[in-house]
Amino acid sequence: MSSFGYGLVYTEENIRELIEKILIPPLALFSLHVQNRKNHALIEISLDRLDHKTGSASLEDCEEVSKRLKEELDLWGEDFNFTLQVSSCGAERELRLPEDLDRFQGLLAKLEVRGESGNWEKLVYRLGPRQDEMIELTPFDRKSAKKKTAKPIQLSLGEIRKGNLFLEY
Repeated sequence: MSSFGYGLVYTEENIRELIEKILIPPLALFSLHVQNRKNHALIEISLDRLDHKTGSASLEDCEEVSKRLKEELDLWGEDFNFTLQVSSCGAERELRLPEDLDRFQGLLAKLEVRGESGNWEKLVYRLGPRQDEMIELTPFDRKSAKKKTAKPIQLSLGEIRKGNLFLEY
């Protein structure tokens, strides 16, 4: 890739295209943030590993992507000064709704759901099957987890505002 010229602001779109070219499945881009400052860019990348139970990329995955991306960005010319940070989206990653509800079925998730009072509450559930706009969720409580006493509930996707995977300890 040739240099884009002095003084050009390198866009998130340009960098996203470059990342998409170098990523090899099962690695995928989870998030990208580019902060352009005077004569410098901060590039923060979070990776998703599509074949991992929680989507966590390994340290080796992050190092390899960082190395390959740095090599490509260096081709943009000496005028492009940047700091590159590559990480995994993590085992307690943010969920993309509704598709991640299907992907992580069977795992625990801390979901922000509308409670009976109408207020938003953060509760932990085991994700069950989803059918159209409804999902089966089993409330999780560490104390009663061994007893398997919790009964699944059906919840509308509209009653879920956001969520993250939740690790069992």
